[in-house]
Amino acid sequence: MRIIDAHVHTLEDYPSMTPFQDMGRVDRLLYHMQDAGVDKALMLPVVADSSPQNNADCGRWAKAHPEQLAAMTDVPLDAPEAPERIAAARAQFGSVAISCYPKTPDLEWMTTTEHEAIWIAFQASGLVCNLQVTPPNYAHIVELARRYPSVRFVMNHFGLPKGAGISAADERFGGLDAAAVLDNLFVKVSAFYSVADTAWDVHCPTALAYLYRLRDLLGADRLMFGSDWPPAGRQLTYRQIVEIVRTQAVDLRAQERAAILGGTAARVYGV
Repeated sequence: MRIIDAHVHTLEDYPSMTPFQDMGRVDRLLYHMQDAGVDKALMLPVVADSSPQNNADCGRWAKAHPEQLAAMTDVPLDAPEAPERIAAARAQFGSVAISCYPKTPDLEWMTTTEHEAIWIAFQASGLVCNLQVTPPNYAHIVELARRYPSVRFVMNHFGLPKGAGISAADERFGGLDAAAVLDNLFVKVSAFYSVADTAWDVHCPTALAYLYRLRDLLGADRLMFGSDWPPAGRQLTYRQIVEIVRTQAVDLRAQERAAILGGTAARVYGV
């Protein structure tokens, strides 16, 4: 079974990890991947004052380690030049996806005609749209996925349900059930600590309950595993994070586990 980690950050200096600011070094990630039996990882750049060139860094590391790493490119989708940057990302950085952490709490602007050029660029490039989406914005992402069926949308971190008060018992998952009929919207079961009651509990019963709810709602072929390394390393080791799905998620059938651990990401990102 091929294992793909669909959510890691790689950078030499990560101030939020102080005093372990070099925890996200690419050589450390590659070591952890080999130790845990992870075949490939998808890097989401962290473009900040301390790492302004992380798009280029991730592209360079993916080119140096093509069997183990693939790169996304961070593009603020509200920037005027966003369509042009989307169009150039594959040639410039070897990207398989565009990553965006929107700066605004309301994402309705993404659905307006003013920003239609963004989605035309995604359609033309074939790149995946990888987004940080909160529950109040589920309806907007569902609308975009419905409107642009050839664009693949991926939501990070279980869709961040816990902070919005959505429990794993919520059969509608805060309205995400509307995406059940859409085959181009996917969810990463990543950053388990973000939905766990006890972040350092390797058994992660609450996080697994969210995983099972999403499995029942969307199907395992719409879910993909991600570690969120290195931030997740504050709670568990990299190997422990992988084992949550590989051995602790006992209610998954073999084919579901294979899809979540690698099959879905391989198909969606083309890796």
